[in-house]
Amino acid sequence: MEGVRERRLEALLLQALGQERTLEELHAALKPLHPGLTKAHLFALLVRLKREGKVAFQGGRFRLAGKDQGADP
Repeated sequence: MEGVRERRLEALLLQALGQERTLEELHAALKPLHPGLTKAHLFALLVRLKREGKVAFQGGRFRLAGKDQGADP
């Protein structure tokens, strides 16, 4: 059953990364939806998703990996 909770958290995290966010911003956004969430667990999930190529990290902020950095024409 723990796998279901982990997949749900991953889905919520990827949804929250619709915009660039810091670890603290992500934790604050997800904590009400996943009450037992610690920053350490969130960071471990972000590291795994980065390794899988789903999340990128730059300048202290996390974002979805395939998303442009917002360069306006």
